[in-house]
Amino acid sequence: MKLFSTLCALVAAASLAAAEEKKFDAAKMEGKWKMVSGTNNGNKIDGKSLEGEVTIDKEKFTIKGADMTHVMAYKVNADKSPVQIDMEGKEGPAAGLKTEGIIALDGDKLTLAYALPEGKRPEKFESAKDSKTMLIVMERVK
Repeated sequence: MKLFSTLCALVAAASLAAAEEKKFDAAKMEGKWKMVSGTNNGNKIDGKSLEGEVTIDKEKFTIKGADMTHVMAYKVNADKSPVQIDMEGKEGPAAGLKTEGIIALDGDKLTLAYALPEGKRPEKFESAKDSKTMLIVMERVK
């Protein structure tokens, strides 16, 4: 019985340590990214629209395309599941717009789903038809 109790305590401690390791760390998003796929209201985004570079620092996303630049300030709430992100346009066509989304980081893959105007924060990483949701998948540039 004592061995069983000790084993249970070790398993519980290991589970807590694993949970702490998996906690979202926004600092790990920092760097350069490229958009590799996307969906807007259930419609696949064409490759030309995904061209450009995304640079993330501790306060903002900067998206440089061929003909325009967007700068979005962001705040992450890692205490929610999925992790929530709130963004506000600071420069470019989205200046002044605010949106709510969710975000996930898996190694060198960053997935972002966010509400389009008049939409609500998505609960899943998807962009179904008429959902007023955009889904973007990015890969780290090495």
